[in-house]
Amino acid sequence: MPRFFARHAATLFFPMALILYDFAAYLSTDLIQPGIINVVRDFNADVSLAPAAVSLYLAGGMALQWLLGPLSDRIGRRPVLITGALIFTLACAATMFTTSMTQFLIARAIQGTSICFIATVGYVTVQEAFGQT
Repeated sequence: MPRFFARHAATLFFPMALILYDFAAYLSTDLIQPGIINVVRDFNADVSLAPAAVSLYLAGGMALQWLLGPLSDRIGRRPVLITGALIFTLACAATMFTTSMTQFLIARAIQGTSICFIATVGYVTVQEAFGQT
């Protein structure tokens, strides 16, 4: 039994990592929804800024689509995906240390770029790895 896992661990690592990355990126949108009013209050900001957190996340998700496809064709899918995961991780960490609503919104926009990496590079990589049926 351990031999089976050792043999397939490398094959399963990438899809599992991509699923985890995909799940975390989309979960970062869903988890903020119920708590955004509290975030706005904590920063003593105007409540009208609450929808901006989602809007900027989605704007970040559109920002790099045009660049990442050709970039991943040129330098490879894996480095681009790893860079995206690193940017997402750092942006998530940055949201913990924000001291103003402006900083929080900037971190959310950077977090949103993770959708670009997943949609443009991640799904193509899965399709290439497993082929079309």
